[in-house]
Amino acid sequence: MSAAPLSPDMILTNATVLTADATDSEAEAVAVYNGRIGAVGSASDIDALADRRTQKIDLKGRTVLPGLTDPHVHFADGGAHMMHRIDCRDFYSNVRSIPQITENISAEAARRPKDSWVVAHGSPMQDFRMPEGRFPTRQELDVAAPNNPVAINFGAHITIANSKALELAGIRAGTEAPAGGAIEFADDGSPTGKLVERAQYLVRNIVPEYTYDQMKDGVLFAADRCLARGITNIHDIVTNHESIRAYQELVDDGRLPIRVSILIRVIEAAIQKESLLNLGIKTGFGNDWLRIGGVKMSIDGGITGHVAKFYEPYVDDPCHEGLIRIEQDELDETIEAYHNAGHRVCIHAIGDVAMDMALNSIEKALHANPRDDHRHRVEHLGNWLVTPERMDQISRNNILPVPNIPFMHYIWDSLLACIGEERLEDSFNIRDMLDAGLQITSGSDGPAYWPLDSLRDLGTAVSRQTWTGTTVGADQAVSVREAIRMFTINAAYNAFEEKIKGSIETGKMADFAVLAENPYEVEPERIKDIAVDMTIVNGAIAFAREGADGLEY
Repeated sequence: MSAAPLSPDMILTNATVLTADATDSEAEAVAVYNGRIGAVGSASDIDALADRRTQKIDLKGRTVLPGLTDPHVHFADGGAHMMHRIDCRDFYSNVRSIPQITENISAEAARRPKDSWVVAHGSPMQDFRMPEGRFPTRQELDVAAPNNPVAINFGAHITIANSKALELAGIRAGTEAPAGGAIEFADDGSPTGKLVERAQYLVRNIVPEYTYDQMKDGVLFAADRCLARGITNIHDIVTNHESIRAYQELVDDGRLPIRVSILIRVIEAAIQKESLLNLGIKTGFGNDWLRIGGVKMSIDGGITGHVAKFYEPYVDDPCHEGLIRIEQDELDETIEAYHNAGHRVCIHAIGDVAMDMALNSIEKALHANPRDDHRHRVEHLGNWLVTPERMDQISRNNILPVPNIPFMHYIWDSLLACIGEERLEDSFNIRDMLDAGLQITSGSDGPAYWPLDSLRDLGTAVSRQTWTGTTVGADQAVSVREAIRMFTINAAYNAFEEKIKGSIETGKMADFAVLAENPYEVEPERIKDIAVDMTIVNGAIAFAREGADGLEY
């Protein structure tokens, strides 16, 4: 046992403590001093450190993990969307058809003044799961809300707008889409209302922005849901200064309940590419609650709308191969500039064309200016098409793939219909990447898409089971130990924070998830359903599940 002087502020005892340290050792108790872990060891040794001021929590055999991390979220805006937009997502609600979508929009329009915006959000690839097999049309939205501009996004890559919204945005027959975007037109030349990638911003830029208070409330709303699932750390992709200011004000007020690493989008954002460069700061700037985790950019779109860029056409749309949002020259220039300035770059690449662009661009920057510990990331890399050649390029350049296990869990059937069995043959090959020595973690892309739930993703990495019960690529399953490390110490490494978090060791932050059951002792398909009875952040109880049996504190 390692011990600290003075009496601890808190002791967690009578538990199975899965430390996620270098040897994956187990303990029975943990002592906390001033927000840090002061001692880890047997219940008798740790209990002996307590005095009358120590908060002693008898966990009655529960399991303690390091606080979990979700390294790819859209948090500040996603939380605000959940509070202030009409929810038409099939993963959150019972909306399963276009009439249900239009009914929700119509009801909201009836509550709003004429000409005020009605904004809704759906789920990625929801068109595949609705009986109509398509998105709603401009005309259907017109009928639902004839006196209001309407916009509904399906994921981050497609927006459907009604006639009033298109008129306000100046979109009509013959309107040219911005580079990296597309406007869909009907046979008669009129816009259908479907806007893809950068074309979405023609409408999004005229939708009223959230206030700072709404943004802060959105952060707290989403954070509560994270804490209820043992998540104490997120990496949030932010696109504007309002989000950053909202986070800063929450930190200043002592109200930010989870730790945040912000990934600042520098293309297709309100933040100019030169902003961080001109400030002279680097990745890691900040404090224990809020720090800069890197810069973010997107090469292509998503599978939704057929805008992820592939070499081969989509199975269900043989005339389309996807869309590039950033040309190679702009990508190379941006990555080189931020790499040279000491930043970590995080690049969205879903299609194989985009993957190769990202990998080649990072390799080019590293060749010109070698940097051993850059920890550059490619978002969504590892979902599919990680060939041996790409694996070699990833490994030799020490690139961190950040796959998205929820894509497998929630939209597997839609992916099959869209890009086909051949491209999905070796999808979500987590096993292969771990065997190659890569520090793999996984991001949810929530909360707008689906709930943030790292235990769900951890369990899916082990079970390989989708939400409909289909088993996908059983040979790529990982062990419970490996899955726990993906969302704890691997995720901490991903953020340059492995020395201060990610495992239960003396001196590290006292962030814990207390589980009702031990992941090693339940069936793999049940791991996702394990209840979180308590979440502790900085040595204080941030969440306690109502009705947790026998839990006293």
